[in-house]
This record gives sequence, structure tokens and C-alpha cells, in this order.
Amino acid sequence: MRAAPPWFTKARAPARGRGAPVAGALAAALAALGGAAHCGPQDGRGPESSPCSGGLSATAAGVEAWDRCLGELVLHPRVRLAEGWREPSGECVDDGVPGGASWRDCPMGDVGFVRVSVDQSVVTLALHAARAATVEGIALEGVGELRGATSWLSNGLQSWSQSGVIAIDAPPSEAELAEALGARGDGEVMREGRELSWGHTFAGGGEVSLFAGAISERRFRTWASVHREGLGDDVRVRLVSGASGERIELQAGDVLEAEPWYVELGGDVEAAARSWSDRLSSRARDAPRPAPAGWNSWYELWDTVDEPAVRANAPLARDLLAPLLPPGAELRVVIDDGWQLAWGDWEPNAKFPSGLASLTAELGAGGFRSGIWLAPLLVAEGSDTATRHPEWLVGGASYKHGKHGVMRVLDVTHPEAAQHLTQVISRLVAWGFDLLKIDFLFAGSFEGQRYSAMQPMEAYHRALELIRAAAGEETLLVAVGAPGLASLPHVDGWRVGGDIALEASDVAWAYVPSQARSVAARWPLCRAVPCDADPVLARRLEPSEVDALGYVVALAGGALFLSDDLRDLPAERRGWGLDARRAAWALSSEPAVPLDPFPASPPPHLTNAVVDLLTRQTSHVVPREWALSDGSIVLLNVGDEPVTLRDVELPPRSAAVK
Repeated sequence: MRAAPPWFTKARAPARGRGAPVAGALAAALAALGGAAHCGPQDGRGPESSPCSGGLSATAAGVEAWDRCLGELVLHPRVRLAEGWREPSGECVDDGVPGGASWRDCPMGDVGFVRVSVDQSVVTLALHAARAATVEGIALEGVGELRGATSWLSNGLQSWSQSGVIAIDAPPSEAELAEALGARGDGEVMREGRELSWGHTFAGGGEVSLFAGAISERRFRTWASVHREGLGDDVRVRLVSGASGERIELQAGDVLEAEPWYVELGGDVEAAARSWSDRLSSRARDAPRPAPAGWNSWYELWDTVDEPAVRANAPLARDLLAPLLPPGAELRVVIDDGWQLAWGDWEPNAKFPSGLASLTAELGAGGFRSGIWLAPLLVAEGSDTATRHPEWLVGGASYKHGKHGVMRVLDVTHPEAAQHLTQVISRLVAWGFDLLKIDFLFAGSFEGQRYSAMQPMEAYHRALELIRAAAGEETLLVAVGAPGLASLPHVDGWRVGGDIALEASDVAWAYVPSQARSVAARWPLCRAVPCDADPVLARRLEPSEVDALGYVVALAGGALFLSDDLRDLPAERRGWGLDARRAAWALSSEPAVPLDPFPASPPPHLTNAVVDLLTRQTSHVVPREWALSDGSIVLLNVGDEPVTLRDVELPPRSAAVK
């Protein structure tokens, strides 16, 4: 492990801010008043769980977060150059310039200095360059005590990536960390999560908890890590902007800002998560739209979807869903993958001889709105677009699809490629689609050679800006396979987890716990954007399994779709997993909150649905108690053995409402 800078040791903790009282005095005072009695383990809910809340200050060491009863976390600024990490070369100083926020300037040797600014619970770092340098990342790193902490959240990079709470353990090697930071596509999706958490994390399970989340991802990817420091309760925390493939050239006098981080140390991780969520820039929050409901063609028809299937399933879906929805609620039919000539050639194929405009008009006459799927940033190598316009593709960037082979990435910084993307989106909207399910978006953030020099996350934002401008303000954009935080300013909905079924295995229970674990990891993001936990599927699964899936969809709070081929679904299965109360929750745009985020026995790493499919056992660790916004409590048992929760006996793979 890296030691603290030579001018700082844990025994020489700096004062908090300008004349702020020290934690020891506050703790003693609270103890004398009986307030310290609240400083034990908390259930994460209610005002009585936060009397030990502290604060965040810029100090001589960099940044200090503290809880008045339970401890402190001291974080030092660091800068990643092409040649490696740079530590502060001296104490951080306040040069007397007035300002509302707490701030310090931290010298970084000949590189310049990092200005650390703290406003309430948000910290911003800005490197003021004294010479030319190639900067790859800016970070805060340090050691603090999380008394009794057992586990931390490891969040994946994009929608499908494995996410969940795991045990706090020893840190990875630098080689292991570098491999995790460089993983893209399927390798990152199947992650075990020991090394880092993308975008946000929380840690706890004992007397005190930590929450940390980036506020934006405009230029850098952001990530955090929490690992054991020694044998006691000390943990090493890293909060990083970049160091994952970014390279920014600076000249003397340039100022480079890192992404802001929200940091809170205390007893109420739920309150901290809500506070972080409230600070996120979100189109869906600024211009809210009803969460969508209807039928999607993907999860049984796969890419064999055709006109007759769409026409036949629409009224069957209405028969099942309309009685559960409020009067006037709109139903959508979403045509998924399989309608196009090729990935990148977004024109209808022979299975849609009437044309898509004619089909949407027919659906509209029947009372349905229409949606369509596409992967707007991927281009199949053999497609007409790739063959005719190789200059439109990002050099050195590709994704290997398991069924369709190698895909290239559209370079949205190329003017002609940007115009092509705009035309594709505009044409779909003109054909009558007012919901675009835009998939495989993570590819837009791949590193590579672009027409115009741009960091990967900047290119990602450029792509979504183009799509939004072409789609218009009234078209719903649902992002899939997408980084959550970076997508929030542009989209109306976000797929919160992985697929609920795969073509190779069809429907299986293994996908349900994985989806629930993703909702538990990402519910704060789902407060900022309606989250889609994929459709309720009624075929093949046992009745209790379908029922539990219906609750998982409801817990996400951002969509309600069916996706069986309803023409073939047995009559006795129609309506499984559905009722008016769950429909209301699923369309509330308000996620449920897990009441037990820290498991009694946290797993050493994240598992995935493939493992469960092969072993035919549930290995996922998922919260069991969830609070809905109306006060209801959903009890969820994804395991293979019965459990008793709140005096309710739950069979394996089932759910109930308390």
C-alpha cells in the first residue's frame, strides 16, 4: 500500500477547516448528553439514524470527511501523468483569497498545484498546470476508519455490467487494477468487481458508513475503491476521475477540472444516496414523462420478428395490461432487433414488406404508440455503411458480438458520420416511432482514433447530443448497454441491469436475481431517471418465479413491458406476475429502496447468471427487504431455500408484500 505523503501522518491529523471543532470534543459532548448512544449500527432509515453526521472540509492534507462520533477519512489529491502518479509535494494552503467554499491549494512539484474546493458535501479538484504535461487522471486517495465495516458496493460500468455489494478485502495488485480499468465489452460485463466501482460506491455494515459518488462524467470516466488497510477497521479509499484510458495534453497555465465527487461519512447510507441523487443533472427529472408500458418483441421472437407477429401481439398485450393501468395510459409496441438490413444499415428488411411507416400508422389507428430498437453507434464490418465509408469509423475500436461478429464504432466527430446518424434517427421518428430503444451505447465511449481529438466520454456525450437533437424533445430515448451517470442528461429512461433472458438459454430463473441485484446497486440513479428492469416473462418459469420477477420489475419503478410471444403463451399463464398494485409501482418513476444493503455474509466477489445456469443454484446475494414510496414493504427471497422475513414464510424463489 502507498504510505501517506511524508509531511502527513494519521497521528498528525489537521484541524477541520477554519476553526471548526475537532471530532474528539464533539464526540465527548455528545456522549455526555447521551447523543452518542445513537452511534451504533443503524438500519439506514429515519431521522434518528443521523445524529453523528459530520461534514467535509478542505484541509492541509487535502480533504477530510468526518462523523462526529465515529471517525474520519483523510483524502490526499493525486495526479496521474503519463509517467505515473504524483503525490503532493507539501501541505495544502489557503492563500487568503475570499470565497464561499472551503478550499486549499496543494502543491504538486513542478507540475503545478491542485486546487481542492469543498462546498457542503461536494469536492472539486482542479489542476493548475505549471508546465506542459500529459494528464491521465486526477484523484483523491487516503485512509480512514470505518468501524465494523464489512462490505462495499462494486458498480459496473454500464447497464449490463455485474453490480452488487461484496466483502471489503485486501487491495488488488496494480496489474489487476489496470486490467479491470481497461476491460471493455463482455469482459467488463462479466466482472467479479473486486478492484473498483464505477461512478459511485458505498461501504459499511458496522457503526459507520461511507457514500461517494461522482456528480458528472463529462470528460472522465469516474471510479472508486474501498479496500482493507491492515487488519483493523482502517480502509483505503480512492475516488478517481480518469486513469482509465484518458490522455489530456496540457500547457503551462492550463486548468483541468476533475469530475466533482459527493462524499459523506455517517450512519445513514440511504440519506446520503438520496442527497447524491438529488445533485445529478437529469433530463428525466427536468422534463418528466410517464414511464412506458406495452409489449416488446425481443425476448421470445429474438431477431425473427416480423410484421404478422407485431400485429398479432399488440391486441393481446392490451388485453393483459389495459385493465391494470390508469384510464388514458398509453400502450407501446416496441419492435426490437431483427427489423433492419444489418447493424449500421438501418432500413427495414424483407420481413417488413409494408414498410415501417405503414406499420406504425396501423398501430396508431389501433390505439398504440410505436417504439423501435437500434444500436446507433455500432456498424457491422460487412454492412454497406462500413464498406462504403470506412472513414466514418473509430480507428482501433471494435466490439465482437456473440452472434453477428465484429462491429465497428461510428465516429460521431466525423461530420459526415454525424450527419448520417442524424438522418437515421430523424427518419425513424418521421416513420412514426416516438420511443427509441438505443442499445450498445457503451461502444461510443471506447478509446480509438477519431476524426477530431476528443476524450472517450466527450465523444459519448457528443453522440447522445446528436441523437437527442435528431429525435426531438418529445421522443422517448431509452438507453441500454449504457453508462448510467453519463447518460442522465440526455435520456428519458435507462436499462438498469442485464438481459432478463438470452437466446442461448431462453428464459431461466438465473437472470432474475441478477436483475434484482442491479436494482439494489443502482436505485439512487433510478431516482434520477426511470429505470427499466426488463419485461415480465411468464413462459417456462415456475409460478412463484414469475411472481417474483413481477415484483423485481416493479421495484425498479421505470417501465412495464411484456415480451413473450403472446400468441403461443398458454392461457393459464397469461397475467402471471401482474396486478394493478405492481403496475402502479412499475410505472411510478420511483424505485424501491433496499432496507438491508449490507448482507450479513457478504460474498467475496460478484457472480453472474451464467454461473447460476451451469450450477443450477442461486449464488447471487440480494437484499431481502425493500421499501416502496407508498410505505409498502416487499420481501424477496431469491435463494433456493425457504426463509422467514418479518414473520412471513417465503418459499424459495418467491416474493411477498408485508
